[in-house]
Amino acid sequence: MDGNKDHSQGAGTLYKSVVRDGQFLVLVCDGIFDTPLMELPTEELADRVAYELQSAWDEGVASSSCCKPQGLNGDGYDINISISEVIQKLKSMSLTEREAYLQRLNRRNERVQKVEEVRRWRDVLSWKSK
Repeated sequence: MDGNKDHSQGAGTLYKSVVRDGQFLVLVCDGIFDTPLMELPTEELADRVAYELQSAWDEGVASSSCCKPQGLNGDGYDINISISEVIQKLKSMSLTEREAYLQRLNRRNERVQKVEEVRRWRDVLSWKSK
């Protein structure tokens, strides 16, 4: 392993683990600089800490992007039209249709979460594959 080279995968990687001079480090990366954040006693721990930090960052970015301000409708209430349409669609479904729809939605969300987790691990551990 050559831990002295820059192994970042682009500006999207904010936290990564590296081995540098026999030290297991977690780096914070902003696309320009890779700054050591902490040294940990094992490589596995450094990998896990970098993964958890990256996960927390990604969740913060995701939650801030989905919480955009909503406009006012003619009555002065905050309403997101697409949410209203989904609620109406759910109300018009029978119980079995609604359960099937919610199961499909849950399966999709589980797949999305698995893909996001794999991508975070891939980014955190990207330097090991080079």
